[in-house]
Amino acid sequence: MIYVEYISRRPGVTLADFHAAVETGQEGWDATYQEDHLIWSAGRTWRLGPAPEYLGVWYSPHADFERIDDWERIFRGGEAEIHENVFRKVATIEAAGCYRPLREPVRARGQTYYVEYFRPGTDSNQTSRFFEERARRHAGFTLNLLVERIGRLAPEPGGIAVWSIPTFAALASIASELDGLREPIELVAAGTYADVGQEIL
Repeated sequence: MIYVEYISRRPGVTLADFHAAVETGQEGWDATYQEDHLIWSAGRTWRLGPAPEYLGVWYSPHADFERIDDWERIFRGGEAEIHENVFRKVATIEAAGCYRPLREPVRARGQTYYVEYFRPGTDSNQTSRFFEERARRHAGFTLNLLVERIGRLAPEPGGIAVWSIPTFAALASIASELDGLREPIELVAAGTYADVGQEIL
């Protein structure tokens, strides 16, 4: 299962404090709980993309919804406080979502990212094939993440694709590619992102 957190910075918190606390909280959890892999932690850059501005993407490759039962026990038992207390002082998780991966996620670090928020069609295999073909055409990009929500357990529009791109100039080859398309997916929003701490506000 893929679990995505949609995060905002609390009012009055400095950017430096936010960066430090998010890194401490997320990297600390990633190191402590080997069942959960931090695939991507990024913030909107150059103000291109929807709010909230930050996302954390977690992958539990050997679990489904039962992993939430594990998290419930961890949080209620107080084990998570060492990570969460620091995080909660600076950040608010505005929403979260449960997704199924349509391809194996690729950990994303140290890149510039282009993110597509799309409305999936009814055929997951068709969506997967569509993006695989796009990935072949855009050989200079990396398709790090392709997910669709499970049921309605995630915000609209329900699908997310995260691409690592070599430069902002490279957006010219992909940014308009889905204009007017309705099948097999419909693009609803897009944005540019950078690793937390590297974003331009």
